[in-house]
Amino acid sequence: MRYLLICALAAAVLLTASPESRALLNPHIKPEPCESCHTKVPTEADGRVGDYFLLKNSIDDTCHVCHEKTCCKPGSLHGINHPSNIDRWDWKLFRRPKTLPLHRGFITCNTCHLHSKPDVPSYKMVRIVIVDGKRIDWAELCRDCHQGY
Repeated sequence: MRYLLICALAAAVLLTASPESRALLNPHIKPEPCESCHTKVPTEADGRVGDYFLLKNSIDDTCHVCHEKTCCKPGSLHGINHPSNIDRWDWKLFRRPKTLPLHRGFITCNTCHLHSKPDVPSYKMVRIVIVDGKRIDWAELCRDCHQGY
């Protein structure tokens, strides 16, 4: 019941907020303010066909509304070492992901990163990472694409 009340209040705030102020809400904290990234909340059926009603033209462009100003600046080490919004691979360095999700065949931010904060410890909301105290094990994530890692 409390969750429903929080959702209703969040929806009321979002509906009355200007588009500029909507972007200030953190879409990664549950309950996620869906309108921070979507023009319409996608259903499961929409998601299965890849229609997410994103605010921008792609998953990466939508993530970059906030993240390009912080961690994913153009020319940053992250973007150079792990480019996204691509559908081709240098087969000598890495392969098509075995388990990580692609969007219409493209590597996107969502391939490696979760879009909402998980209930278990994660570092930078990365998929298949093991956090053990201060130790972070990225190996399983890296092996999904990088041969011989």
